[in-house]
Amino acid sequence: MKRVVIHTLLPGMVLVKPVTNANGLPIIAVGTTLDAIMIERLQGMELTSVYVEGDAGDSGGKTLEELEAELDHRFRHVIQDPLQQLILASLRTHLHATRGTTPTAESPTSS
Repeated sequence: MKRVVIHTLLPGMVLVKPVTNANGLPIIAVGTTLDAIMIERLQGMELTSVYVEGDAGDSGGKTLEELEAELDHRFRHVIQDPLQQLILASLRTHLHATRGTTPTAESPTSS
């Protein structure tokens, strides 16, 4: 089981935990295979992530650039917060260290 950020969901992924509403009632069942329409609906629900089949430590075959873009997306609302930017820089350094590369001087931000 792995937690996946909503904007990185792909068709064919299978939920391993139900998606619930604000009251805790399940609205999408365990075992549901996601398709493009379901992913679009999930993105419209303002959820941050869901749990799908796969290993937690698996980056899903993502490139370093994709992982950095995901970091930037997660921190997009706190661009002006120096402490949050320090955390982002530390995470980026860790990401590069685990991939055996050196981070670039500029850190791209996505909107």
